[in-house]
Amino acid sequence: MAAQIIEGTWEEIIRKAKDFAGRKVRVTILDDEDLPKPNKAMLKALRKVSKRSEKMPVSANDETLKMIREARSGGMFGNDTDN
Repeated sequence: MAAQIIEGTWEEIIRKAKDFAGRKVRVTILDDEDLPKPNKAMLKALRKVSKRSEKMPVSANDETLKMIREARSGGMFGNDTDN
């Protein structure tokens, strides 16, 4: 089995202890300052985007695929070679 990384508080780790019985494990104690801080600004932005897109129509027809292909090939930058 491939190596796994399990993170959490000691109490959260202990709840999974029976899953690792008889296996070799490594425990690293992290200082509180080493813990990542939640990015509240990004979370707020993602929630705003999610709310805005709730009522957006979903489209997957041939015209949409054509527009995506044109954009990928540079059409969105005015590099139209048909002129």
